[in-house]
Amino acid sequence: MVSLSKMGVLQRALLICAALFVGTLALIFTAGLFLPDHFEVQRTREVRTNKERLHSLVNDLERWREWTIWGDEDDAMVLEYSDPSSGVDAWYSWRGEAISSGRIQITASDPLKGVWYDMTFAYEPHPMKGALRYLGAGDALELEWSLRGELDGPLERALGPIIAWRAGADFDKNLSALAELL
Repeated sequence: MVSLSKMGVLQRALLICAALFVGTLALIFTAGLFLPDHFEVQRTREVRTNKERLHSLVNDLERWREWTIWGDEDDAMVLEYSDPSSGVDAWYSWRGEAISSGRIQITASDPLKGVWYDMTFAYEPHPMKGALRYLGAGDALELEWSLRGELDGPLERALGPIIAWRAGADFDKNLSALAELL
């Protein structure tokens, strides 16, 4: 049997935990009011290849499975590709159990400059704008990968730095895998 004095201690402890939880949420919400309404991430990697070879891997969405890590954690992920799977208006969509569903669609493609795309998620009303740009000339190229997305409301804004950090980490892994493939 719990004594009345121990009950008072437990009640105070629960009250303190609840106050800390609410205070943390209030702090995150307040911080989100002052953070940007978008996130941006950009990574660059040197690749030893020519633009023609690079474009063949970047412009064909079906070939992204050769060098991106996206979906590796989800064995149940289902991918669908447009026909053709490369060039302007080509798209691929995914849905899985461990990851959400979404779609990437190429909006511009230039064999000398790069590939631009829109990425949407099922829960996100605004498409994110991405680009894989080819910088330099000859066989010493840099591949610049960038992504920009809108953040609605203070809670999403508070998560913006985490989203950018996570996307940047994925970009680093993907660019390394692509460089090895080339």
